[in-house]
Amino acid sequence: MIRRTSVSFPAQSREYYVDAAEAARFLSIHPRTLQQMARAGIVPAHPLGCGPRRFWRFLLSELDDWLRTRIDSSRGAVRVIARERKPQ
Repeated sequence: MIRRTSVSFPAQSREYYVDAAEAARFLSIHPRTLQQMARAGIVPAHPLGCGPRRFWRFLLSELDDWLRTRIDSSRGAVRVIARERKPQ
């Protein structure tokens, strides 16, 4: 007799793929820029389809990891200095 067991994964552990628009919002860049970076292999991306016109899907956790590896902490924090407005 073959005994089958049901494997269930917690719903919280599943991460869904997002499109370029949502991934670009996450990175605060333009979607077309993100698609160009995906085609060039700069960012972690998953192509759907074949040929030159692919749809790209992204995992936000992969983009977050990729972004964190690009941070250069040796340079220190960036300080923003507000400009004073000249009286008119």
